[in-house]
This record gives sequence, C-alpha cells and structure tokens, in this order.
Amino acid sequence: MKYQKQALLGLFGMGLIASPWLSKLPAQFQTYNTATTIQQSEELERIKAEERAATSEKINELGVSPSFSKLRMQDYLDTPKRNPRPNTTGYLEDELVFVYDSTGRCIGRIEERQWKWKYRFRGACNDSPPM
Repeated sequence: MKYQKQALLGLFGMGLIASPWLSKLPAQFQTYNTATTIQQSEELERIKAEERAATSEKINELGVSPSFSKLRMQDYLDTPKRNPRPNTTGYLEDELVFVYDSTGRCIGRIEERQWKWKYRFRGACNDSPPM
C-alpha cells in the first residue's frame, strides 16, 4: 500500500514508452497478412503452371490433340476492315471451331482447316452457339 502510487506511476510511464511500438502492431499484422496472402497466391500459380506443363507434356507424348469447339480472339473487336486470320494448323480435317472476338461475338469459324470469316463467307456464324 505504501508504494502503490509509485508503482502505478512507473507502470503508466512504461506504458507511455511502449505506446509507439504498440500502436504499430495492427499495421504490422496487416502487412504480414498481405505478404502471406501474396506468397500463397504465388505458390498456387506456380503449382497451376507446373500442372499445365505436365499436362502439355503428356499430350505431346501421346500425340493427342485437344479438341474444343470455341475459340476466343484476344485483343480483337469485330470489324469488317481487319481480318484476324487465326492459325488453323492445329485443327483436324473434321473439326468445326467457332471463333469469337474479345466481346464474345461470333466472327467466323474454322472448318476443314480453313478460316471462314463472316464478312467473306455468308452464313459462317448462322448456327454458332452462344459464348
């Protein structure tokens, strides 16, 4: 009881000295959480890239070409002035692939390894499924 005021005053002083350090703790927690989240997302992307590479190697070993019926052209908007001319070498003779621009609008199709643009071949997009 005799030294209670002095002890409380000492604890209060220690609290004042430690307050700048204690006020920075929430920001440090947020920084740590952000760094952990970024690290986890990078790890996930690395795993996805490894799995894609393994799948690609397996497809190349087996000699099987992937089949799909839709192709989206990145960075191309539908216009009659510019023909996008997609690469048709990777498709089979009996494949029919509908080609869409970056907004999801049909711009033509690849049929029998030939590019058929809707502005040159009428009816190229008549029976195209929605993107």
